[in-house]
Amino acid sequence: MTPPPANEPGSLTLEQALAEHDENVSIVDVEEPSQQLVLFRVAGQRFALPGGVVKEIISHDQPVYFVPGLPTTTEGVLHLRGHIESVIQLNVLLGLPLPSGTQPGMILLVSAAGICSGVRIEQLDDVCDVPTSLLQPPPDTLSSALRPYVSALWQLDEGVTAVLLDAETLFKAYQDGLG
Repeated sequence: MTPPPANEPGSLTLEQALAEHDENVSIVDVEEPSQQLVLFRVAGQRFALPGGVVKEIISHDQPVYFVPGLPTTTEGVLHLRGHIESVIQLNVLLGLPLPSGTQPGMILLVSAAGICSGVRIEQLDDVCDVPTSLLQPPPDTLSSALRPYVSALWQLDEGVTAVLLDAETLFKAYQDGLG
């Protein structure tokens, strides 16, 4: 066998060329603005709230106590570390059907519009940071019951969209008894 030819003057081995290339490549780190979202489901539909308004995620076994005379938007109250908090049924506020199953779902403790209240959800999907460039304005085709409370849409996958809710508007409507 003949030995491999020696490098010609000025030529580089593959390893040398790759090492030199790596030294010359600069990586630019671009900070794209993002927003933390809490993704969940209500009436089988995907919704999200900004992470900044969700103070706590409460498990499904936290008891909620019925109080006679409360509006239909209020499921009841819960006792949480010495505080009594109302629990809002998003289904009623958003004009969605109430769950038919016996599984109560979880509760998000949300603070907005000057109040703190639990918000009943069926399922918690994720807490994630989403680039703001992926949030799209809501279309005019949204139902009239849902439209006032939607701030943006986020396309998770092909055919899967999450609706970003405006917690301030939701809680103001709740306070005004519009739900």
